[in-house]
Amino acid sequence: MIQTSGLSKSFHDLHVLKGIDLRIAAQEIVVLLGPSGSGKSTLLRCLNGLEDPSGGSLEVNGIRVDADMPASKKRASFRDIRRDTGMVFQQFNLYPHKTVLGNVIESLLIVKKLPRTEAESIGMRLLERVGLADKRDQYPSRLSGGQQQRVAIARALATEPSVMLFDEPTSALDPELVGEVLAVMRELAGEGMTMAVVTHEMKFARQVANRVLFMDGGIIVEEQAPEAFFQHPQSERARKFLNQLNER
Repeated sequence: MIQTSGLSKSFHDLHVLKGIDLRIAAQEIVVLLGPSGSGKSTLLRCLNGLEDPSGGSLEVNGIRVDADMPASKKRASFRDIRRDTGMVFQQFNLYPHKTVLGNVIESLLIVKKLPRTEAESIGMRLLERVGLADKRDQYPSRLSGGQQQRVAIARALATEPSVMLFDEPTSALDPELVGEVLAVMRELAGEGMTMAVVTHEMKFARQVANRVLFMDGGIIVEEQAPEAFFQHPQSERARKFLNQLNER
């Protein structure tokens, strides 16, 4: 479902990704771990074109992008990838002037050009799915952080993506609100959604992930099944990372 080959990304003289080779199968849940600045978020942003790769290639659900292809073709390919890929960010990025339902159906109206009645019917099903049907007419400012993030997940699901990318979706939440967002993600995993998740929620990684990838310095240092990684990390850098988390 997701493949990268030699994927790299540089910002001027800063090399953030250094030749990433990645494979994620359909219905697989892969959690990306690593210290801040290791390249995890940049990798996700390259997968759906929010960042333009500097080198290598990537493929998402059969749509390939090479870093050296013409700019117009690259833009078109990423546009196709984004139609089939949902992304949830650290910050909720909801439209403050639109209701909860209005946020969820925006892509259905603008991208899919569905009639409003059909879009609202789909939007309500999604809000029911994340437990927020009763908030349909509220504005984001009236919601808790956990509720806003669940609206963001519903919005990402509106176009029926084959892949979901989560970039630290709970890092901006108060601790007591984290569980309600992770519950929705667990449900998606149980339904067979292909997911790449950047997170520091170790319990989620242990219970839900099929594989854990540990990144540092722009490379994948190691990858293992969750229990193997947490019990017997292979690299000294991963052991240090886990020890620091345990001390916290």
